[in-house]
Amino acid sequence: MDLFTHSLLPYLLGNFFKRKKAEVTALVLGGIAPDFDIFILWINSVYPNFFLTTHRGITHSLFFGFFTGVLVMYLAARKKDLIKRVLKLEPEIRFTSSTFVFMYLGVLIHLFLDYITTRGVPLFYPFEVKRWAAELFFFTDTYLTIFSLAAVILLYRTKPITQDLTARKIMFLFFAVFVVLGGMRYAEKSEAQASYAGVDAFPTMNMFRWYALSEDDNSIRIYEYYGWNKTTLSSAEFNRIRIVSPENAPPFEESLMQAEKLPQVKMFYWRAYATAINASYKDAWVIEFYDPLQKVQRRDVPAVLRRVFSGFGSLTVKVENGKAAVIEAPS
Repeated sequence: MDLFTHSLLPYLLGNFFKRKKAEVTALVLGGIAPDFDIFILWINSVYPNFFLTTHRGITHSLFFGFFTGVLVMYLAARKKDLIKRVLKLEPEIRFTSSTFVFMYLGVLIHLFLDYITTRGVPLFYPFEVKRWAAELFFFTDTYLTIFSLAAVILLYRTKPITQDLTARKIMFLFFAVFVVLGGMRYAEKSEAQASYAGVDAFPTMNMFRWYALSEDDNSIRIYEYYGWNKTTLSSAEFNRIRIVSPENAPPFEESLMQAEKLPQVKMFYWRAYATAINASYKDAWVIEFYDPLQKVQRRDVPAVLRRVFSGFGSLTVKVENGKAAVIEAPS
């Protein structure tokens, strides 16, 4: 979900239950804390790893989310003057058992909102790396983002004497919009899954347009489904593994194992909807890992930007003399 929804919902709930200002502040800070992972994205470019130092990675877990929230509260307390000067807000930040509880509730709200979007979050990391996702909303929902932005602006401009009443009205309206959008998306997802045998359905920004994915040992199939008139807009099939090599090439399986030990490849598998492989041999194995669904999604990118995103959703590794190295990373 977007920043405005992540900050709005905790504020509305804290206001509705008439919590103290310090507790509402903790709720809001917890609600935005996991997205501070944008400040650790550089780590993977300097030191590639599989510690999920990526967006919606390590900070989006039940365990590390708490410590992320504590850190954000600490930073906010140190920068209260800056917040007051730039945002014209006066946050009340206290470090008590009560505010820590509300901060963590804010983190849980954030995790829930991201759980219902595509690809979800690694809730139980570091105990497991699985991403939990309801796959109902796209990464952000246009209608919900516009509503949340408008609500934040309205609350910001509302006089303190009437702010509580305004917040309650907005909360009821927010949940009405949320339930309607979520219900429509759930119905459309169910329809998409029922239209094909054994598929998983993934959302787009358009609630009526879905991608359905099915896979077996040999192939991966992608269907683009439009629920408004119940039609298949397009379909594509990809070989799970495609190998081009001379007869005297070293065993591919050993080279693939070496490639899969790389943290960049582990991260690629973790991020991908599904993974297919193109491999060729000429003096060394060159192995391309790519996500068929993301490859299909690139069709939605405007033509002027298509070249920029040409490498999106793929990773190329060279394996030579038993050593693997990334030669082309995803954009």
